[in-house]
Amino acid sequence: MQLLDDPGQLKIWNELIGELYQKNAGDEAGFQAEEVVKLIHFILHHSHQDNENAVAPDDLLAAAGEIPADSHTAVAPPATRRIHLLKTTWFRYAAAVLMLVFAGGYLYYNHTPKQEIASIIHPVQLPNDVLPGSEKAMLTLSSGKKIALDSSTSETINDGDLGINNKNGTLTYGKSAVVSYNTLSTPKGGQYKLTLPDGTNVLLNAASSITYPTSFQGNARAVSITGEAYFEVTRDPSKPFTVKTYKDEIVVLGTSFNVNSYTDEPDVKTSLLEGSVHVNNIVLKPGEACRSGKITTTDLDQDLAWKNGVFNFHHVKLTDAMRQLSRWYDVDVRYEGKHTDVEFGGEISRKLTLNQVLSGLQDKDVHFNLKGRTLTVIQ
Repeated sequence: MQLLDDPGQLKIWNELIGELYQKNAGDEAGFQAEEVVKLIHFILHHSHQDNENAVAPDDLLAAAGEIPADSHTAVAPPATRRIHLLKTTWFRYAAAVLMLVFAGGYLYYNHTPKQEIASIIHPVQLPNDVLPGSEKAMLTLSSGKKIALDSSTSETINDGDLGINNKNGTLTYGKSAVVSYNTLSTPKGGQYKLTLPDGTNVLLNAASSITYPTSFQGNARAVSITGEAYFEVTRDPSKPFTVKTYKDEIVVLGTSFNVNSYTDEPDVKTSLLEGSVHVNNIVLKPGEACRSGKITTTDLDQDLAWKNGVFNFHHVKLTDAMRQLSRWYDVDVRYEGKHTDVEFGGEISRKLTLNQVLSGLQDKDVHFNLKGRTLTVIQ
């Protein structure tokens, strides 16, 4: 904020933002210094609304070399209101300013002890807030023994003569002749990675589970899931890979796909990233999804957003978005008012605290009240 507030620095920042913006935007749009200056002024305006010495937009433009120092432009400060990044054209310019922040962050990082950096880059739980989900799960062995897992421990877990490696939030099975069944389950607010004995990688979303053999024998590979999971299946034409949900059966040879089988969702949805799958004998191609026995073209960015660490709320209804937040932040959602199922837009990180996410979603039609683990949606 101090650097932004110094007119003497603005010309340097303006050049930096312009170079980075053009590199990312290409021919899509031209960089407009006035727009970035207005956004910087907006930030400063809210950082010291009671400060009579706040920098004016004309001074910012003059410092940036965009207008003569003695001239006056019609750049007025934006009206006082919340910037709704998910629904505004200012997002492009906000991104440019964030590049400025990254530049400052780089200098800060290289002059700050690493233990101090850790407290800066991780979400901090404020009063009446909820931290995002993390890598945690429960492993149930063939004996029925349950073992809590997280990303902070590295250990070898023994299930009889079988050794299972747990490291960095990933559970890994090597090849073995021992055939028994294990179950990996995630709570609300948790996710976990799993490498099966054949090398297939699985990522479990929150409130999900997968049951699987510790060794794939014979001519088949079969697992069953609840909730949501993303699969990268190791190709083996001699052993088809089968995923069973409470409703569908998905058969593949080697491919990448996502299965959403939460029972509180309208239906099971299988989305194909690459390869080919059969869902109840219906063949999917990449970019397609199967839902209720019908094939549709799907938005893979949205279907796989959770795997990539974001919420994708493009044309997502309020109740659908709240189910996602409920699972990831482990909160109960209640509704007050007219309960109109409005649509959201945009993306937001799953690494933010719940209040940070709600600030991005809240507008004049939707408000939120968080008390403990109860989130009330008010319309």
